[in-house]
Amino acid sequence: MKKKMAILATLLIAVVGTGFSVSGTYAKYVSEINLSDEARVAKWQIGLGTGIDTELDLFKSSYTYDANGVVVEALSRDLDPTDVTGAKDNVVAPGTKGQYTFALDGTIETNYTLKVNTDGSTNGVKTTYVVTDTSTGVAVDTTKTYDPIKFYVSTSDNIDIDTVAADDLLTFEQLLTTLEGLYSGTANKVFAPGTVDNTAYTIYWKWDFEVDDATNKLDTKLGNEIAAAPKSHVITLNIDITAEQTREAVTP
Repeated sequence: MKKKMAILATLLIAVVGTGFSVSGTYAKYVSEINLSDEARVAKWQIGLGTGIDTELDLFKSSYTYDANGVVVEALSRDLDPTDVTGAKDNVVAPGTKGQYTFALDGTIETNYTLKVNTDGSTNGVKTTYVVTDTSTGVAVDTTKTYDPIKFYVSTSDNIDIDTVAADDLLTFEQLLTTLEGLYSGTANKVFAPGTVDNTAYTIYWKWDFEVDDATNKLDTKLGNEIAAAPKSHVITLNIDITAEQTREAVTP
């Protein structure tokens, strides 16, 4: 009996030991996948390049000529009498000229279009005159317009407009058309992300001095008329450059 009990005890111990052994080899599949992402807003920044005057600075309140010092200077504030800063009017006159250079710069990370809108007028610096037959003194044309301000646009900023051929000079209306086509020719051109046309463009203008007796008289007429009516002859130019995001394909 004792022998049987000993055998049974040995078997139980063996079974228990086997059970622990089998239990220790159990396992399961464990897999882990981690996903993450982040993004920032696409950059959109465009403006005039560093060091470029953000105010259109074509006209001035005074002008110098060679070593002669100031030869033209505004003495009053007629265009905005409410301005108490003491600033004087910008003026133009026979023999004056000026220029303004601008260029775009920035970082754009989307497709976009560029559009230039312009407006303004030189009508105030125009005057009509009558052409007469010198032999009879009879008027032969009463609709002539004297338009003394001429313009020029170039990618060079060191041109003397007095050296530009007459055929290459622009009327004010031609200037507006030229400016509106600078970047794309049309407003529908699509630019790729990261591309900014940073070409520097210079607008030049001039009013010729002492061309002949006929123009001298017309110049004098303009000066007399604005002396009598301070806001009668004014030139204005506005340039608005708009960049707009688009989902259209880049123009080849």
